[in-house]
Amino acid sequence: MEGVRIGRESDFIKQASKKSTEVRLLARGNGIEIMKQYIAANALITLSSEPNWNGFEFYFILDGVLTCKNGKDETVRLRPGDYLVVTRLMEEVYFRTEEGVTLLYMSSQPIFHALSDEIHRLVALAKEVERKDNHTQKHCERLQSLSMLVGEKMGLPPDRLELLIYAALLHDIGKIKIPDHILKKKGPLTPEEWEKIIKHPIEGRKMIEDTFLADAGPIIEQHHERYDGTGYPFGLKGDEISIEARIIGVVDAFDAMTSDRPYCAAMTDQEALAELRQYSGSQFDPKVVKAFIEIIETYPPGAYLH
Repeated sequence: MEGVRIGRESDFIKQASKKSTEVRLLARGNGIEIMKQYIAANALITLSSEPNWNGFEFYFILDGVLTCKNGKDETVRLRPGDYLVVTRLMEEVYFRTEEGVTLLYMSSQPIFHALSDEIHRLVALAKEVERKDNHTQKHCERLQSLSMLVGEKMGLPPDRLELLIYAALLHDIGKIKIPDHILKKKGPLTPEEWEKIIKHPIEGRKMIEDTFLADAGPIIEQHHERYDGTGYPFGLKGDEISIEARIIGVVDAFDAMTSDRPYCAAMTDQEALAELRQYSGSQFDPKVVKAFIEIIETYPPGAYLH
């Protein structure tokens, strides 16, 4: 809708509720979300450290009292009319509600769905995959962090960046359908076992097609396609593969190469980057490889993760 939209007190787009909080999405556009959040009394609120996140968050206290400790270990009370601005948070900050608190909450990057039960259910499944496939611990979180940095560097618009972030986090969710004895097998796979492996991107797309993340389904389905058409499950090539899937493909390969696996030891960052350069233009989109390497070389080893 263009122009002016008038909203009443009872109007909202969507609502997400948890044990001690309720969030209503009031408006969204160009990646910006504006929410009204109620937090029950005696609740602990954590603002997680995000030093590499380029977003912006604004919290305006409409009602109630928040307390926190400042750098001098003194208690600071925030009352109606006070506000918080959050950018590039270097360490976690904790607040407690002395009484029920109502906030007007604005985020420059989409955040509302991360508060919903639906995304928590999907993330729980992704973490279950990591537990099953124990050489991929924290793999999805690393993929999400690096993919976001690449997407931002390549200038993806906010709506595409949101899809990329969720697709990266959930890219392997379809592996939940693969039996443990295949997923954990150290030796060569039989043709029948390989058939089950290559179906996991399709299964992942199916698992989210009836959720609010349905538009991320094609990205998940394509994340093992290769730039030269030798990937799976459909053998897509070049621009037939979404840019988001091409980004995940590069980041996924780098993370696999720099992680210890049952069949090989981890490479160094520089060794893995050399592999990406070698296969740039064949397995990988050269533009994505270029953006990714520039990011990795900007940060000290591991500092690009948060």
